[in-house]
Amino acid sequence: MTNRKDMSNTGTGPQRAVAGVIYAVALVLVLLPVYEWVANAMPFYSDPYDLATGLFNLPGRVFVLVGFVLMFYQFVLGIRIPALERVFTRATNLRRHQTLGKIGFLLILLHGLFMLAYDRALAGRFLFDPYRVIGIVALVLLIIAVMAAWHYRALKLPRKVWKPVHMLAYVVFPLGFLHARTLGTELATSWVVNVLFSTLFVLYCVLVVYRIYIAVAGGAGRRAGQPR
Repeated sequence: MTNRKDMSNTGTGPQRAVAGVIYAVALVLVLLPVYEWVANAMPFYSDPYDLATGLFNLPGRVFVLVGFVLMFYQFVLGIRIPALERVFTRATNLRRHQTLGKIGFLLILLHGLFMLAYDRALAGRFLFDPYRVIGIVALVLLIIAVMAAWHYRALKLPRKVWKPVHMLAYVVFPLGFLHARTLGTELATSWVVNVLFSTLFVLYCVLVVYRIYIAVAGGAGRRAGQPR
């Protein structure tokens, strides 16, 4: 359950209202692609004609639709955005960053495994056309980044090694978007999902530029404060 102290920094009425709006919008953005998936999946499940599609393709598609949105949320929560930290504490954002990252990773991993199984069942072999390879590369990079984040203490990775490896996740998102744009059924058939994912990608690019700006400005500030 959510701790009441985590709801906002001060617990004032307006801030609680803003927090409620954020939760509602976040939920809607997850449910929109799921709704579009249901619209595509229902005709099949009402009259199934292909076992591989029902067992692998359709579940794999909904996994990545939700996983992509959750990965975007994870990026947002991992960046220090002042407006967001006026509503939720930094500690709360970091906990949710970690939780959503784990859920998003598992969903995207399942997507990859299910789609590989679908290709194997349908074609009798694994398919490695360029856009599928992009998806596989993105998944491998994500696995490396997540394993480094989860096990850096056990592996005794120094920060100068762990941090760059963890940052591989920033490469995964645009690769995943390109993979989805070229092979994703819901992006091809639903303008809602197409607009949503394109908007999230544009916002992601803005956040990356913002994070780079913060890093550069912070580094310049630290250098300026050092004695000459």
